[in-house]
Amino acid sequence: MPQSRNRPKHHQHVHHHVGPSHTTHRKVKRSAAFVISILTAVLGLAVAYFTRGLDVLWLLIGAGIGAVAGYLVGRGLDKSIEKK
Repeated sequence: MPQSRNRPKHHQHVHHHVGPSHTTHRKVKRSAAFVISILTAVLGLAVAYFTRGLDVLWLLIGAGIGAVAGYLVGRGLDKSIEKK
């Protein structure tokens, strides 16, 4: 029997199964600047706590100075690693 030209042809729907090899997770690359800034912020917070007690202003200042110093050190470390 002739097929109508006005009607689209019926295609069989094929469902492709995606196996576990296609669902790999990408490893997130963290910079040394981020990690070191977090660690030194905690260190600065601890130093401020032991020197000034529970004064919130000094705790924030200590954590801020530690984070900035850690970021600068970590950024320099990242740059030196990229050069190699």
